[in-house]
Amino acid sequence: PTISPTTVPFTPEQVAALKCQVVAFRLLARNQPLPAVLQAALATPSEALKYVDSLEEGQDALKGDELHPEAVAAARAKALASEGGVETVEDVESLLYPYNAFATPREVLRSYQGGRSQDALLVPTLLPAGLDPQTIIDERNRFIEARIHQRRRELEQLPSNLGQNALPAIAPGAPAEAAPSLASQKIRALIEIKSLNLVERQRALREQVVQSMRPACSLSLPLDRSLFRRSRKPTLRDATAIEGIEKRQKQERERRAKQKHLDHLAEITEHGRNLLIAHRTHDVKFQKLGKALLKFHVDAEREEQKRVERVSKERLKALRADDEEGYLKLIDTAKDTRITHLLRQTDSFLDSLAAAVSAQQQEARAEVQAADGTAEEEEKPASNEAVDESRFGAVPVFAEETKDKVDYYNVAHRVKETITKQPSILVGGELKGYQLRGLEWMVSLYNNHVNGILADEMGLGKTIQTLSLITYLIETKKQPGPYLVIVPLSTMPNWISEFEKWAPSVRVVSYKGTPAQRKNAQAEIRQGNFQVLLTTYEYIIKDRPLLSKIKWLHMIIDEGHRMKNTQSRLSLTLTQYYSSRYRLILTGTPLQNNLPELWALLNFVLPKIFGSVKSFDEWFNAPFANTGGQDKIELNEEESLLVIRRLHKVLRPFLLRRLKKDVESDLPDKVERVIKCKMSSLQVKLTKQIKEHGMIFTDGPTDTKKATGIRGLQNQIMQLRKICNHPFCFEAVERSIDPTGANDATLYRVAGKFELLDRILPKLFATGHRVLMFFQMTTVMTIFEDYLNFRRIEHLRLDGTTKHEDRSTLLKLFNDPNSKYPIFILSTRAGGLGLNLQTADTVIIFDSDWNPHQDLQAQDRAHRIGQKKEVRILRLVTERSVEEHVMAGAARKIEMDKKIIQAGRYDNKSTAEERDAFLRALLEAEDGEPEDADDADEADMLNEAIARTEEERALFAQMDRDRRAAEEAAWAAAGNTGKLPERLIQEWELPHVYRMDHPKLEPEDESREGARRNRTQVQYDDGMSEEQWLHALEEEEDDDSEKKRGKRRAVTENAPRYAFDDALPSESEDGDGRKRLKRGRQSGAGTPSVNGDDDASRASGGKRRKVQLSPYQEKLRACFEELLTEMENLDNLFNELPARRDYPDYYQHIQRPISLKEIKKKVNNGTYPNTEIFAADIHLMLDNAMIYNQEGSVVYEDARLLRETFNAAYARLTFGGQPREPAPAAGVQAM
Repeated sequence: PTISPTTVPFTPEQVAALKCQVVAFRLLARNQPLPAVLQAALATPSEALKYVDSLEEGQDALKGDELHPEAVAAARAKALASEGGVETVEDVESLLYPYNAFATPREVLRSYQGGRSQDALLVPTLLPAGLDPQTIIDERNRFIEARIHQRRRELEQLPSNLGQNALPAIAPGAPAEAAPSLASQKIRALIEIKSLNLVERQRALREQVVQSMRPACSLSLPLDRSLFRRSRKPTLRDATAIEGIEKRQKQERERRAKQKHLDHLAEITEHGRNLLIAHRTHDVKFQKLGKALLKFHVDAEREEQKRVERVSKERLKALRADDEEGYLKLIDTAKDTRITHLLRQTDSFLDSLAAAVSAQQQEARAEVQAADGTAEEEEKPASNEAVDESRFGAVPVFAEETKDKVDYYNVAHRVKETITKQPSILVGGELKGYQLRGLEWMVSLYNNHVNGILADEMGLGKTIQTLSLITYLIETKKQPGPYLVIVPLSTMPNWISEFEKWAPSVRVVSYKGTPAQRKNAQAEIRQGNFQVLLTTYEYIIKDRPLLSKIKWLHMIIDEGHRMKNTQSRLSLTLTQYYSSRYRLILTGTPLQNNLPELWALLNFVLPKIFGSVKSFDEWFNAPFANTGGQDKIELNEEESLLVIRRLHKVLRPFLLRRLKKDVESDLPDKVERVIKCKMSSLQVKLTKQIKEHGMIFTDGPTDTKKATGIRGLQNQIMQLRKICNHPFCFEAVERSIDPTGANDATLYRVAGKFELLDRILPKLFATGHRVLMFFQMTTVMTIFEDYLNFRRIEHLRLDGTTKHEDRSTLLKLFNDPNSKYPIFILSTRAGGLGLNLQTADTVIIFDSDWNPHQDLQAQDRAHRIGQKKEVRILRLVTERSVEEHVMAGAARKIEMDKKIIQAGRYDNKSTAEERDAFLRALLEAEDGEPEDADDADEADMLNEAIARTEEERALFAQMDRDRRAAEEAAWAAAGNTGKLPERLIQEWELPHVYRMDHPKLEPEDESREGARRNRTQVQYDDGMSEEQWLHALEEEEDDDSEKKRGKRRAVTENAPRYAFDDALPSESEDGDGRKRLKRGRQSGAGTPSVNGDDDASRASGGKRRKVQLSPYQEKLRACFEELLTEMENLDNLFNELPARRDYPDYYQHIQRPISLKEIKKKVNNGTYPNTEIFAADIHLMLDNAMIYNQEGSVVYEDARLLRETFNAAYARLTFGGQPREPAPAAGVQAM
């Protein structure tokens, strides 16, 4: 049967109050007022019952107002009064009694059964589901808990002063109930709240009592077996046993007591030891904690540094990938204030530059109109089409640039002009498409009144494009000139021939040659009978008074990367004295990624825009100078790259660079192969002697001299390179190996490169290939000429001593289609620039240059426009030698995009110690065991490297077999027996001096006067400078170059039998003149003595004579030495002049180089007659450093600090500022 749901009965008053509340809520929901009767019913439960009864009887209780206002007020007052007291919860009839909330189920059932007149039929399917008793019990318990909680809250909210009022007087005889109950209300309330707070404890206690009832009431008889056991009657034996047990127990208790006392004492002592251990452990723990804390902070800092570096690398990667949007997102994520500040600074400066470009265009347009005497309207843009590099055949640099930014390209190329055909007076041939677009770009610069840089890759015809610009301006723009074209002396013949071939109608004056020739040209210049003046850098400086008077229309500078130094004489002369309406720079070398060179080019091309060095330094060199810090903040790589990219945004409208692979798809490939060459036994022995002893031993008595420090190491690298090229660079070695000096097989047997060339060249000549071979040293060229004469190979030679007139002749002889010369040998510096030798298809780099761009220039002599064959580049490198380090350094320069080289130490920040460490590591590197490769395998690899086709490879293999057979036949024909000797000279064939072990020499006392040998002045330039060439042309002396080198060398009568590192015959790229019959010369060089007796003393073999100073000079010398001591305490960068190999441009820019070494030598010799000349030399040395180094660099700041220190010491030590006495004549007496 279905159980009917249990109902919860309410009292009639509760039901009536609920109904009144329902009525009131309905009225309020309809926004109607409550009648007074309803309000009284809501306030008083008894009135609510009346109100409900009246509703059931049908009365209109809402309209009737049976309750008077006085009754309502009384009811409210009664209700309020009832709320003031505390109801008694013990009253069972009270509504607040917690157990009156519900009735038991039985009572509910009885009430239902009693209220029915008859039992109803219960149909289970028609009745609702029954209620769960457990749910009802849970609801009842929850309700009770809620009532208890509510009652507790009410008791807690009672006022604290309850029951403290004064009790009124009680009449005698009055009953106890008449006393006021307020006095006991507080106590009852406290009792009630405490009892309510104990509910949980009471509940827990009841549960514990209930749980313990069951085990307390249950019987344990079955579990306790002792209750079922029968007790035994004690006997005497048991008593004796018990007594013994008691005795033993007593002894045990005494033992335990004694042991307890001992244990207590031991515990005390142990506690003392534990205290000491605890203190030590505590100290160790805190030490470990401190170390762990430090390690934690170090690790955290390291992790943070790694994170910062990782984010920085991501930013740098995005920056290098030209992903500006991604880079800016990374900047926002990193919250790098420095980068953000730099972006704001550069953006501001770039905006000002864009405005300056527009201003210059307006100013240039006004100048043109004033010069022409017209007032033309401003040229309008041809269209609104955006312009970028792609219009002129170049790849866009910033393709992601958004349109809302300033488009610098459109600012500079606002006026557009399309060129579809070349000028009619350009008759040498047809311009290629990219050359026509280059002409259009240069004309766009002309139309927009700005200047630019044509930086096409070498070999794309910048000369022809320049000629097309000149002819276009003459023919189309009606601008007859004058045009000033400034070129290097080495490229002058090429420019003249190109003008004659492509623009014969243009009147060109070639301003060069002897004074008489230049005088005739000056007459034409004064008459204005020319359109183009073609001259060199030197005549721009030398004949400035004449050439600077002309108002040039266009100034074009070839090889314009020479303008990267703003303090050079050429830059200063052009900017200060020459005026031109337009300027154009031609360069095949990409722009360097450093700020000074960028600014120098921009300053020359656009001087009115980039005219302030200070502004440039503030914006780009030191953008953080005004951020409030005291220390100088250097730019890191990312910031510098960001500045460079932003600066390129301004530079790119004025720079056009195209690569061969982008514009000339039909140009044959250029394949470079590095060929490793073995060393001969002689080269191995010489290299070992240089590394171990710093000298080369030869036949005869050996003398011992000390080796120098860094300078000797640097020179040793040059000697090692000479050994790799050919041992006969040292005349003493040649005399030992080949006393006769005859040209025979010894020439190639002693040098691995020559032996390799002896196998390669016949193969190349047999297959019709023509060869260009580039050398660094002219002595090696002379030796190779002897080899070519020995093999009867026709050849041509061009180096720094080749006369200007002969260069054109040599080029014509080699480029002649019927030329009989299969090989052209050139020096890299003299012959690698501006020559057109595309008739050759093979380039052999005999020895690599430290500067990889020199080798690239040399390669492009053959890989040029017009080349029809594949160009094969063969770079010869000696295995396990210094040349591998040279090639690695060149590769690093290419990979690092020509930034400052760390290993080569080309930056001004590297110290002498760092260079010394680098060079020592280079010399001390282990050579390792040579790899023995099979000759057949080596020949196959060599043939594969030089062969273009499979037919050539098979032919080369056959030639190897024929050569081997011919050598064996010659060996047998000479009457020799046994195995054919190796092609390279072996150790058993060497003289005894190269096969013996030499003891290491002890260094002598370096302080002994006269012990230091003079350093050989080695030149690393292209023979004579161009000024010397001009002087030679003026004097019309053919052998002038030989005489000039003779001034720097003194021929000794008795050549020494040993060769030190610096005393070795030094060779550079200077040639030996036209006299090349003798390779070696016994020469020594040094700084001439001031007194003129140095050379005579050395020539006679005597000791150096000591200089005796006068008392006045001794006084000056003491003053000088004190001044020098104070300067040496600050820095040692000025002790010696920089090496020519590391800083070749230093000696081009600085006319009078000097260092503390030269000044000290003059002080010791008594050369200075007074202190003014001494101070002048010091200031000259510091001025040279400040001119060569940019402002703000380390060397510049050191020079400025040294100047201040010297001036202060000079004022203090030079006779107190009093007038000096006239200096007596310097007496020099020989001792």
